[in-house]
Amino acid sequence: YLIEAKEQGLVKYIGVTGHDVAIVEMHRRSLERYDFDSVLLPYNYLMMKNPIYADGFQTVLDMAKERDVAVQTIKSITRRPYPSEQRTHSTWYEPLTDPDSITKAVHWVLGQPGIFLNTVGDIHLLPTVLEAAANPAPRPSDAEMDAVVSQWTMAPLFT
Repeated sequence: YLIEAKEQGLVKYIGVTGHDVAIVEMHRRSLERYDFDSVLLPYNYLMMKNPIYADGFQTVLDMAKERDVAVQTIKSITRRPYPSEQRTHSTWYEPLTDPDSITKAVHWVLGQPGIFLNTVGDIHLLPTVLEAAANPAPRPSDAEMDAVVSQWTMAPLFT
């Protein structure tokens, strides 16, 4: 229906989204079948420590560049899955809350050419994310990011 709607001028752009480790393979297949305008998928330091995800992400990024497809990233400030049913923020994962760590996470994501960052869905954390994005800096090193991971007992949201 979406392709027909685009052909009829009812919609201008069509994108595809996904949220787990397997999504890179699904996006690769999707881009082989149709010229989507954008893809949306998780991208953060810990996700990219998974070699299967990292390889798949790079494949999707390369395909998107060849096809002039926007690459939207999500989950940039993920700390870990919530350890209990208690929620502290309006995200379905536990986010980083320390401003310095959020800034490092945002700068790490924005250090990847060819992508853009979709902001966190929590209005209390949004100003910190926007501040970090508005003040570009070099991508933090793996050692800096490993220190953040250790300090906040971070864990992958998807495995």
